[in-house]
Amino acid sequence: MAAPDEESGLRNFRDFLTVYNQMSEMCFQRCVVSMNSRQLTVEEQACTDVCAEKQMKFNNRIMGVYMVEQPKATERKMKDAEEQAEAAVARLKESGVDTDTLTPEDVAREAMRGK
Repeated sequence: MAAPDEESGLRNFRDFLTVYNQMSEMCFQRCVVSMNSRQLTVEEQACTDVCAEKQMKFNNRIMGVYMVEQPKATERKMKDAEEQAEAAVARLKESGVDTDTLTPEDVAREAMRGK
C-alpha cells in the first residue's frame, strides 16, 4: 500500500492532469478551425496562447478563493455539528439518559433513536 504522501501526490498529479486535459480540449475546440495543415496558423497559435493563459489565471484565482473560503465553511460546519450534538445531549438528558457514561458514539446512536 502506498504511503499517504505518495497517495496525496498522485491525487494532486491526477487533478493537475485532469485540469490540463480539460483546458487543452476547450482551447482546441475554441481555437483550431482548420485541420488542413499539421501546423497551427498564426491566429490559431495566438488564440490558444490567450485561451491557455486565461484558463490558468482563472484556475489560480479560483484556487485562491477556495483556500480562503474552505476553512470558513469547514469551521461553520463544525460549529453546526457541535450545536446539533449539544442539542442531542440536552434532549437525551431530558428523556432521562445518563450521557456522562456514554461514549460519543453511544450518544450519537441514542440521539438518532430519539429523532
